[in-house]
Amino acid sequence: MDFAWNFGVMPYGIRWRQHRRAFHQYLNHAVVKLYHPIMHEETRSFLRKVKSQPDDIFEHLDSHAYQKISLFGTEIMRVAYGFDDIRRNGALIRNAEALVLGFLEAAVPGRLLVNMFPFLRHVPSWFPGAGFKRFLRKLSRISFRTLYQPFEEAKNDFANGKKGSYPSMAASLIDKLPEDGDVNRVEQESIARNVCGVAYVAGAETTVSLGLALLYVLASYPDVQSKAQVQIDSVVGPNRLPAVTDIQDLPYVHAIVKEVSRWFTVVPLGVAHSNSEDDEYDGFFIPKGTIIFQNNWAIMHNPDVFDKPFEFIPERYLKDGQIDPSVPDAETAAFGHGRRYALREVGWTNTYGILS
Repeated sequence: MDFAWNFGVMPYGIRWRQHRRAFHQYLNHAVVKLYHPIMHEETRSFLRKVKSQPDDIFEHLDSHAYQKISLFGTEIMRVAYGFDDIRRNGALIRNAEALVLGFLEAAVPGRLLVNMFPFLRHVPSWFPGAGFKRFLRKLSRISFRTLYQPFEEAKNDFANGKKGSYPSMAASLIDKLPEDGDVNRVEQESIARNVCGVAYVAGAETTVSLGLALLYVLASYPDVQSKAQVQIDSVVGPNRLPAVTDIQDLPYVHAIVKEVSRWFTVVPLGVAHSNSEDDEYDGFFIPKGTIIFQNNWAIMHNPDVFDKPFEFIPERYLKDGQIDPSVPDAETAAFGHGRRYALREVGWTNTYGILS
């Protein structure tokens, strides 16, 4: 499977740093605010659908399971590529989500024997037990379509002066590409294409999962839902929906978002890493090339850090009615670490929008 364009699985080096720099430039804390109008529009569209079709709430959230265009799929496609047309987004989203599902299946430890026994990659595809080759070949074709099709369409839109309603990553990256014929054009365009692709595949699945977890929490803990409703009614009133700028005045709502991030732990084992040299940790020797997982779930459910970690208690983040900065912040680990902070911003805003 050709997934080398995803810098989340690239080996550390110059090319990885180039991708991370470009990604962070267009999805950092300050820039994400430019995408808030898109998030607000899509959240309101989602809420209208839920109001008119309350029995189909999960269908509007999770297009994987129900073969419909989800809130998060449409939203992230607009952020990454600037496509406002729902039908156009539908085909592109289905490609990307098929890739996400395939990658998640292939990444499960032990799912594909070739991951445990690399020599199997040399056996022919007709050989008994080599079904993984056909699976990965199909996934490679989906990967190619997911990466190239939306970016090429975004390039055509840009060349023809067609712009989305709001800024997008693709438009900004394409605008700054060197001229055709420049020696750096191919490399810079490759980075731009890859970064836009990663924004979708890295963000859609995690935000859907967190949204579904939030709905489960609200149904399972009606007292939490009632407290949030009381605070929203007292601060925002009945005539409008809460905005992201209201969050400072809604500490209990903010605490719910933090707690659902901790309690559910959307990426329980993070992204697999591999050490580039021999290492030692806490007396354990870790040879070069070892596959390493970060146990986010255990960190977020450590009883030495979080009292009663298996209970959903938003109040753990509050002190005197305000967010307590001394409590370890689950939001900093819910969507990964380091430069993936931008995706946490997108996921956090979505969760807050649904809750509000």
